[in-house]
Amino acid sequence: MLVLGPIGFLTPWLLAALAALPVIWLILRAMPPSPKLVQFPGTRLLLGLRDPQPVAQHTPWWLLLLRVLAIAALILGFAGPVWKPAPEQAGQGPLLIVMDGGWSAAPDWPQRQARVLRALDAASGQGQPAALLVADGQAAGPLAFQPAGELAAELRATHPAAWETRYPQDLDDTLAEAPASLSTLWLSDGLDHPGRAALLSALSSRGTVTVAPPQGVGLSLELVRGDQPSLRLRSTSGAIPPAVLAMGLDPQGAPRELARLTPDEPVTQGGVTSRDIPIDLPSELRNRITRFEIEGQAAAGAVVLADDGLRRRKVALIGDGGATEGQRLLSPTHYLRRALAPSTDLIEGGLGDVLQASPDVIVLADQIGVSESEALLQWVDQGGLLIRFAGPRMAASERLAEEPLLPVRLRAGGRDIGGALSWGDPRGITPFAPEGPFAGLSIPQDATVRAQLLAEPSPELAGRTLAQLTDGTPLVTRAPLGQGQLVLFHTTANAEWSNLALSGLFVQMLDRLVATARASGEAPEAEATEETFWTPELVLDGYGRATQPQNPVPVAATEFARGPAPGAPAGLYRAGERVAALNAGGQMTLAEWPGATIENATQAPGIDLRGWLIALAALLFALDALGSAWLARGRSGRALA
Repeated sequence: MLVLGPIGFLTPWLLAALAALPVIWLILRAMPPSPKLVQFPGTRLLLGLRDPQPVAQHTPWWLLLLRVLAIAALILGFAGPVWKPAPEQAGQGPLLIVMDGGWSAAPDWPQRQARVLRALDAASGQGQPAALLVADGQAAGPLAFQPAGELAAELRATHPAAWETRYPQDLDDTLAEAPASLSTLWLSDGLDHPGRAALLSALSSRGTVTVAPPQGVGLSLELVRGDQPSLRLRSTSGAIPPAVLAMGLDPQGAPRELARLTPDEPVTQGGVTSRDIPIDLPSELRNRITRFEIEGQAAAGAVVLADDGLRRRKVALIGDGGATEGQRLLSPTHYLRRALAPSTDLIEGGLGDVLQASPDVIVLADQIGVSESEALLQWVDQGGLLIRFAGPRMAASERLAEEPLLPVRLRAGGRDIGGALSWGDPRGITPFAPEGPFAGLSIPQDATVRAQLLAEPSPELAGRTLAQLTDGTPLVTRAPLGQGQLVLFHTTANAEWSNLALSGLFVQMLDRLVATARASGEAPEAEATEETFWTPELVLDGYGRATQPQNPVPVAATEFARGPAPGAPAGLYRAGERVAALNAGGQMTLAEWPGATIENATQAPGIDLRGWLIALAALLFALDALGSAWLARGRSGRALA
């Protein structure tokens, strides 16, 4: 690149054409060839006459100036002028360009491409070969050095990935064909990533490394799970960040902005400022949210896809309305209340009252023959989830076989240690099926069942069993009813028949079941098992835009648990009945560059003047055409006169 004052030229050899402007001026100014003289006697009558408005014998100076300026603008435009260009990387030798290719590089990706194009033009002008390494974890094999001009098309086809920047693992293989002396231009996203220090050391040993830092502020958004889920906004600047928008569907089903969330006080550590954002929204609004995003930030790490870790179900508990405080401590609903209260909105009362509140889930603990059974049946048929627990009342009922709202037919009388079908010891719980809602849950060794209601044998029993005891008898069964579901725990919701209600497994099983309620079509993120495979249903690109996967490839659970990666971009994935959100945002650590040259991040990367000069040339040629037409019109008018 040739730099003359504040202007640099990417192809300076074209400026030599400016020397031809004086010749062009003379050619345009020259008179046309003189006409042939023919003697005609009649012309003696015209002697002494003068034309009051003689036709110019030369092209007007202003028209000449327009034409010369237009040609000069074209020459300067094709020479690739740049106003205040960014300084070129130091060093000599072949050029290696390293571009951080993760989601954190997405906001200023066009500027990064423009910076690389200028470097490639400069290398092409000097006859240096170049190679491009996009650090998105998909590069394989040694880097291929080729003429710098041939990399422009490859560069324009690159896009940021929907996962963290990933550098090559085998540096010896990546740099196997690289020359011993390199000039490296590294376009960084400003963050530290695994393998960055090793790559920097390897490149520094081969030549100079120039680092172009990001032009904007790095931002990421992360979901913090818990009893009260919240968001965490991280920024590489202490300035006030943009707003966080809650996007979702309005009552008519159209996507729109539902709310703006306000962050708490900032906490700065290691140059990164964090702000917690509580999700303090009504349940009806919160359950319609499909994603959170940082306003104006086009990056996958600035988006959090919503799953059941964010949504709160409305759960109705039926029973114990008139029990005393001492009786409530022993009642089944006491354990249910303690298990469901942190993650759901509980409502209690009579069945007729709670049905008017349109709950997502209704829980009946040892209830039989409810008076509003028709209304309850209609509610389940329209998509409700009914969870029932067995108990002494159901075991003693003579009409148990006629109960309509059960997933399986039950055998009257139950089964316990002191009965006719007594056990020698309480039974444990077998591992859960990998395709069921309880897949991946860890079963405590001391979780045992002393009594249960047995199911009548039938061909459908195996397909309706979600959990079973070590002797093969069902513990939890489920069956569809219309658009809803019927679920039955064959033991009590308290510690009367088992100690399951005293374990953390009880809470996890209820959370999994509540998450399958029809209030959303998604289930919470679950623990991975080696047998589980996740299939993408909706994926994000590096800019945070949602797209449908073209050729969905299942991802093993062990890989899925590691977060977004090549082959598993950020998005929504399904495994059986469960749907989990894989979000890209997370921790941010600023990068350090020992031994490298850092470009001034506050300096403008340069303004390309080519388009402006070519547009000016077109305007001058248009004025030339108008001027020529005006002159021709004037001559025609005088001839007619």
